[in-house]
This record gives sequence, structure tokens and C-alpha cells, in this order.
Amino acid sequence: MNAGAAAPRIAVIGAGFLGSALARGASRRDLAVTVIGRSDPYGLGDSASPSGAVFVPGYGAERLPEVLRSGVDVVVIAAGGRFPVPSGSEPAEDVIGTLSLVIPVCELVRAESPGTAVVLLSSAGGVYAVGTERKRESETAEPTSPYGMSRLTAEQYLAYYGRVHGLRTCALRCSNVYGRLLPRTRGQNVVSAAFRSALTSTPFTLHGGGRQIRDFLHVDDFVRGTLDLLTGHRQLPRIVNVGTGVGHSVAEVISAVEAATDSVVPIVPGAAAITDRGRLVVDTALLRSLIDFEPLGLAAGVALMAREVAEEAAA
Repeated sequence: MNAGAAAPRIAVIGAGFLGSALARGASRRDLAVTVIGRSDPYGLGDSASPSGAVFVPGYGAERLPEVLRSGVDVVVIAAGGRFPVPSGSEPAEDVIGTLSLVIPVCELVRAESPGTAVVLLSSAGGVYAVGTERKRESETAEPTSPYGMSRLTAEQYLAYYGRVHGLRTCALRCSNVYGRLLPRTRGQNVVSAAFRSALTSTPFTLHGGGRQIRDFLHVDDFVRGTLDLLTGHRQLPRIVNVGTGVGHSVAEVISAVEAATDSVVPIVPGAAAITDRGRLVVDTALLRSLIDFEPLGLAAGVALMAREVAEEAAA
């Protein structure tokens, strides 16, 4: 939104890690936010919750029409498909789950509220191939997993609805977002896995010797960057990288977690897959041209996560 414009009303589809964090962040800014989700693992709908978000139980886009009719400026898709590791054994289910959400959302917005923007939380790690240079939005996408393929296909559908039907669409290619302990079944988030190993003394499976380099973004910076984009600009580029622009190895992550928790992460070696190799760091020049963005460094972000995990355990 431009200066002087009304604050956007936001609908988030998906109440998981990113969707719930985005909703809480929007509420802290006094933005009107509605979350549609099959479940509410982080208690957005709890009457005692300070989030201020409205939680609407529902599967996929089935409750979106009534939410749109109540007035929504931006729909954020924070759900759909499988997680990275399960997608490898269920590629058809992954793409079906992704597109069976993205396409109906676009069709409903087109029919019910064509002025509403549609924003997809995509994956930089899923879409880009490893390489020595930071990955720009103009980079040719070369997914190496079904998860990445489904995200790229969803991005292309968004571009189609923008090009042919005039919808305002944007894919945010998020780097590796961390900041909360996540279920092991997700098969992603090396920071969360390292924390669990440090706190429980269970072995951490280190693939590829820990030399692979990735871009790790604290969830608070993800929320701040995303909301600054949504509140600061009516028309966003088709694709925007959201990351730090700085790479760290998995071995550095483990060292940071050990320092923050004053614990040892027990290591067991694991075989390296194609997704466990090389360097993948995003270029954030476009993001920084749109908003003022200075994310936390890895050590500071991991230390913040350690404090919050300790506070949750104490509570």
C-alpha cells in the first residue's frame, strides 16, 4: 500500500509455522487478519490468545468466498502440498495438493474480489539450483525435488492469472525460515532439528558432511519483511526473494545452536542427496529496493530462538 492508503486486510490460508507467525505479526501491527486452516496448532483461535487473528476452520479454499465477501485486500497462501522429504515419495500427491489450492484461490478471487492480491509463500531452496552466485529472481529455475517442482508450477499459475486475467499476484521465494521447534515429520528445517538434538541428546543426522551452504532467515525477519511488502506496495513484482543474502554451512548452524544452548549436538553421518550439496543463497537486492530490510545474523537469530524455546519450556 502507498503512503496514506488504508491498511490492508489480510487473509492467510494455512495456520502452520509461517501462516500463524504471519497472522500474529499482522495482529501486532493492528492489521485485520483472518486465518483459514484445517487445524490450529499454534492456538490462533484460542479465546485466550493475544494474537487478535480471526481463525476460520476449513479445508483449502472452501471458506474463502465468505472471507472475501467480508472484505480482503490480500490473500496469502501458506499451505498446500507435501513437505520436502515426503514429496519425494509422493510427487503426484504433492503437486495435486499444491495446485488444488492455488488454482481455486485464484478462481475465487477472480470471481468474487478481482481487486484482491494473491501472494504465494514459495521456496527459494526448492526452486533454485545450487551455484556459486547468489540467486536472483531472474535466474532460471531448476528444481531438484518434487516439492520444488510443485512450487514452481504454482508460481507459473499465479503468473498466468496475472497475465491473462489481470489479478495482482506475487510469489515470495523464502529462504530457510527458522525460529520454532517443528515436528520431525516435516522433513525440513535444519535449525529446528539441531535444537531438538541439543535439547534431547538424540543424534542429528548430518548429510553431506555439513559443508552445504544455505541462507537461514529468522521467522521474525520473514514476518517483518513480508508485512512491510504487503503494507508498503500495492503492486509487487511477480517474484521476490525473501532471505538474508548471507550463506552459512550446516556445520555453522550446529555450532551456533551448541553455543546458544550450551549443549552438544550429537552427530551421526548420513548419505548426501542432491538437495544436500553445494551453495544456495538468494540475492536480496530487489527486496531491499522495495523495503528497508536488515535481518538478524545467524548467531543472533539462533540465540533469540534459544531464549524463546527456553521461555516456552518454562511456561
